Amino acid sequence: MSTEKDSMLRVRLTQRQSDELDAIIDELQAQMPEASVTTSSIARYALEKYVSDHIAKRDGTKIFIEISTADATEEDIKNLYDLLSKLFDETKENYSPMVHYMVGEILDPVMMKMARLMKLKKSGVKAGE
Repeated sequence: MSTEKDSMLRVRLTQRQSDELDAIIDELQAQMPEASVTTSSIARYALEKYVSDHIAKRDGTKIFIEISTADATEEDIKNLYDLLSKLFDETKENYSPMVHYMVGEILDPVMMKMARLMKLKKSGVKAGE
């Protein structure tokens, strides 16, 4: 089902990126068999998201945080997870529902990622591989 346009878009991807793209396409096709998910449709979505994120970052309408966990130990991640959990609970007790909501929006994806990292580190897979 790969078109010439799809092949052209893959030229600059590393093998790992190409494999991950295949996994994303497979996952999306399994969730929505009626949708025609291709490399070019994902590339178009990624470009739209990149531009939207750039505008949001520039205008200050969204906060973007990127943190490397490459050198973090399992204990570091667990301690940070515990600290963030306490912070989230504290916002519910001491701040407005809007502040609690915003803190949840910030912390939820971080904590989900951390939970995955803790599982990966436990199973012996190095994060980032």
